[in-house]
Amino acid sequence: MTDSPKDELEKLQELRAELESKLAAIDADQKRVEENIVILREKAAIRELEKKVREKQDALAALSFKKNELEEKLKQEPKEFSMPEDIPKAKPEIESKKDVAKTEKEEEQKPVSEETPEEQDSKKKLRFF
Repeated sequence: MTDSPKDELEKLQELRAELESKLAAIDADQKRVEENIVILREKAAIRELEKKVREKQDALAALSFKKNELEEKLKQEPKEFSMPEDIPKAKPEIESKKDVAKTEKEEEQKPVSEETPEEQDSKKKLRFF
């Protein structure tokens, strides 16, 4: 009732062929799923880029709208933006006021002392003791 070695060998070879076939099918499925993953990642990246493009287009449209509004506002306002004649004349006066302010600031920073250097040295010595 036991199988002969020939029959057992045939059964084992059939089992091996079946398992190799299953392994090949699994490998094919794995490769197909990996390819699908790559495709899905690309689709996700494209969707993200499309979202960013829409956001940038919306921002650009808002800026264009604001630009057009400002241009219209400027068209409606009178065009009296010429430089007054007295501005170039006032420039030297402004610069002289800056010089005065700078000198005043420097004078504030310098300690004003009526004592002689010898008197200052003696005060320093007294502070030490």
